[in-house]
Amino acid sequence: MRYKTLFRVLLKVLGVYLVVTGLGSIFYFITGIVSDMFGSGGFPSSLWPFGLPGMLSLAIGLYLFFGGKWIADLAIPSNRPYCADCGYDIGRSPGDICQECGALISHEKPEDNIELS
Repeated sequence: MRYKTLFRVLLKVLGVYLVVTGLGSIFYFITGIVSDMFGSGGFPSSLWPFGLPGMLSLAIGLYLFFGGKWIADLAIPSNRPYCADCGYDIGRSPGDICQECGALISHEKPEDNIELS
């Protein structure tokens, strides 16, 4: 599995975690409001900021799960050549060996192998 793919999977896992915790926080906030409204007869003014972190967590989690492309592209840009084994930037590598892991580097592009007839 490539590093960028693994990074995107981890972003999706983090997104699921944030969605679940956000929904739990919102549910806890709503049940607190309902129990205080029926218990004391009024809106609990001391609970209003606690719904905001749940909604923020839910929004960030949904972005990470369904999107997150901008974060993945920012963390691991794909416009430069990388070593297939370790992900090291080999754009300015002087030889045919990765300086990070020692793997053999192929500098040819897939388009170069196309034969014209």
